[in-house]
Amino acid sequence: MKLKFNEIFNRKTIKPSINYSVFENKSILITGGRGSIAKKLFKALSKKTKNIECIDIEMDVTIAKNINKLNKKYYDFVFHLAADKRATIAEEKPADVTMQNIISTRNITKLKFGKIIFASTCKAANPITSYGSSKLICERIILNTKKGIVARFVNVFDTSFSVTKIWGDIKTGPLPVTDCIRYFIQLDEAVDLLLACASQKIGRYSFYGLKKYKMIDIAKKIYPKRKIKIVPLRFGDRPIEKLVSNFEKSEKINKSLIKITDCWGV
Repeated sequence: MKLKFNEIFNRKTIKPSINYSVFENKSILITGGRGSIAKKLFKALSKKTKNIECIDIEMDVTIAKNINKLNKKYYDFVFHLAADKRATIAEEKPADVTMQNIISTRNITKLKFGKIIFASTCKAANPITSYGSSKLICERIILNTKKGIVARFVNVFDTSFSVTKIWGDIKTGPLPVTDCIRYFIQLDEAVDLLLACASQKIGRYSFYGLKKYKMIDIAKKIYPKRKIKIVPLRFGDRPIEKLVSNFEKSEKINKSLIKITDCWGV
């Protein structure tokens, strides 16, 4: 089933202003290169430069010797998308998942680069999970470089391992739905947020005007004829998403983006 985002969420696609000229003939590194966001990002950037390097598990950036290889080159832009996003596993094995995220981010900041753009998550706002906590630490590592920008994502709709993929595999019986509230954006919007952030000053950024949705309402829109069964939260889920934490404030900087600063003004 091909899901139509704008019909389900009743909103227009967010189209931030992107200055593509900043990527003209630049040297670019993308980590997490096998992911759906990275693939679309590569396609967009390849129209402006051929000097793009995409790496994934074959060049594990938690390993020092791989960082040493990458450090032989200067990158105008680094898009750091690689992460272990398994929130459930992160609660069962917090040292494994969280340290993988933190070490990979720390290592990437040791490279020679002009600007780094980091894909974070709304789960870093008031984190109550190991995964969210690791991403908050990664945000700080990126911002402390003084050359880093954080793109704080929300849930990217209908991508690999998302709830809609799980629902799609359930052909009979009631549809299991958690009683939680989430933000959602489209895959193209996630890519555009990264591209738009590349022209911004150092800081955290996300989309302006995002709304939260009850998962039960989304399920009913997608499967109006299916019975729904409310099930407990998965280990590692949180009931209600936040985009800006209690110790942060947001400022609208244009019609599409907000800048998020913490209590220290960072």
